[in-house]
Amino acid sequence: MRKSAPFAVSFLSALLATVTFAADLRPLKEPAKIDAVFPAAAKVRVVNVWATWCVPCVAEMPDLRAIDAAFGPEVALAGVSLDDMIPGAKPAAVTAFLDKQRIAFPNVYYTGNSDALADHFRFNGEIPITMVYDRKGKELWRHQGRLDRDQTIARVRELLRRTQ
Repeated sequence: MRKSAPFAVSFLSALLATVTFAADLRPLKEPAKIDAVFPAAAKVRVVNVWATWCVPCVAEMPDLRAIDAAFGPEVALAGVSLDDMIPGAKPAAVTAFLDKQRIAFPNVYYTGNSDALADHFRFNGEIPITMVYDRKGKELWRHQGRLDRDQTIARVRELLRRTQ
């Protein structure tokens, strides 16, 4: 009976972790309000525009999770999902995807005009795209396409040092 105790503890821990995790997905129509997703304490803010139907976006989710985990409260990530651009898309599917990927940082389910979002972030609509800002909204860096986890962590660390 004692041999089964470690298994039972591991199983219960895994079960509780699965049950208690919930993605933070917020519907939003106005691009200018995306800034409100970030905590005031964040000195560096990372915005990633993505969609579940975008293959490189899906592939980089574990890297984004690792980037988020690499920093404390001085760096905050937020995703902006463009899934609503596809007719019939539902926020529940995006929430389920984020839960499955174990993404803890907040995400916006963008329901506004895609051109307005592209104008706001000054990009051509190609995703994924990641932009890094200081707390005042000054753009510090951007990357078009799939991120490299280690290079991005190093770059964000460098940008954080500059903002100190």
